[in-house]
Amino acid sequence: MDQSMADVRPLADLKQSDLLERIQERYGTLRKSERIVADFLRNNAGRRLDSSITELGRTLGVSEATISRVSRALGYDGYPDMKLSLAEGTRSRSSFVNLPLEIEDGDSLITISSKLANLLIAGTDGTQRMLDAHRLELAVEALRKARRIIFVGVGGAAAICDEAAHMFMKAGFDATSYRDGYTQTIVAATLKPDDVMVGISHTGTTETVADALLLARGTGATAIAITSSTASDVAKAADVVLTTWSAGQQLVPLHGDFLEGRVSQLFLIDILYVGTLFRVGEKSAKALQSTGEALEKHYRHRGKGTPEN
Repeated sequence: MDQSMADVRPLADLKQSDLLERIQERYGTLRKSERIVADFLRNNAGRRLDSSITELGRTLGVSEATISRVSRALGYDGYPDMKLSLAEGTRSRSSFVNLPLEIEDGDSLITISSKLANLLIAGTDGTQRMLDAHRLELAVEALRKARRIIFVGVGGAAAICDEAAHMFMKAGFDATSYRDGYTQTIVAATLKPDDVMVGISHTGTTETVADALLLARGTGATAIAITSSTASDVAKAADVVLTTWSAGQQLVPLHGDFLEGRVSQLFLIDILYVGTLFRVGEKSAKALQSTGEALEKHYRHRGKGTPEN
């Protein structure tokens, strides 16, 4: 067994948790082939598994050794032990759409907070593991040279866009965010080759964002997508795709929110922001100092103290 898997949580503790929680605890440490097994188990929790380890490996396109590693990583004695647990892998599920599968109606608030903390950590850790250094460099370089930076998204992603524009604006960039398809279309059609549009969509199915990125590319501007699906319309419309972690569960677009997804998106925005600041250097440092001093003077003058951010 990979030692990095064994260090995440004592097996004695894992024995006391259900299958879905075990998968969530270890998912961020699994290799790509092992995640195929974990995703299958997650999607089939509560069902009886009659396949032998050989048959399951053939079905999933992985080796028997991979399945065995996943079994041990999840705290089971082996594949047979995991099969017995699979049918008991779910308890009563919440009726709320798009809440993480690990969180249940009967959980105490402390249990919910613990599970959420683990989920959010897994989200950022998983996103970090999937980072492509070359794509990241391309995105930061485009932002560094950008005349204008436009962030587009809807729903929860729009809030991340607003935060991103706020950060870059304070550092001296001409940055704006737009959340409605009408305005996104107008702005995208008027961009120039030295502009950058960043589209954010967890599922990658937001049509207005995909259309705006495609329009932006048509003007010669650089289109950057932040999404969990590299096969989505949003990803296909972009020049550069940065991938966020996804739990692999079935999601219903626009119903509820994707808790881990939002944190992963903000994590990527922070990376782009910090990376761009360092590339620009003194100019951005002076801009941050100037905006900070201006805000301090503004609030002090009105006797309201300094803002928290």
